[in-house]
Amino acid sequence: MALEILVPPVGEPVSVLEVRAYLRIGSEGDDAILALLIGAAREAFEVRTGRALITRQLRQTFLGPMGPGIVVPGASPVQAILTASVLDEKGVPTPATSELVRLLDGKFNISQTVFGLVVDYRAGYATAAQIPQAFKLAIIEAVGEALARRDGLTTDLKALGPALWDRNIQGVKL
Repeated sequence: MALEILVPPVGEPVSVLEVRAYLRIGSEGDDAILALLIGAAREAFEVRTGRALITRQLRQTFLGPMGPGIVVPGASPVQAILTASVLDEKGVPTPATSELVRLLDGKFNISQTVFGLVVDYRAGYATAAQIPQAFKLAIIEAVGEALARRDGLTTDLKALGPALWDRNIQGVKL
């Protein structure tokens, strides 16, 4: 399975102002670092959970015989399937009908056996307001922990165990 970002996300799930308010950072001197850390925290969260927090367009390629049945996308929540192609044994794509690949409960439902499949789809929460608050808090806490490490406030990371934000999202499922 290969997952390619065709159109990257625009924006972040939390703003620099929200992070500064939560972490009680009064000055704007670290805003560039905060923006970098917010992006890195979002990426880590998305990899860890399989969730796309901000809407983006993806292409996922599945190789090998499959179907009929359910195929789990690499990122959720899936908003829509944009296009789908069936691959033959040589990897040559042919456009798939809408009956062949449908969205069912956020997963791809394949109605017949295929050798391979390429699906272009849109995934992510439509707006930042729709992102669960617990996910936003996990991003902010990850930024806070990164700043604490940078500033030497945390010296023995192994003694602390998993990061707080990572513990908070362990129960998140696709």
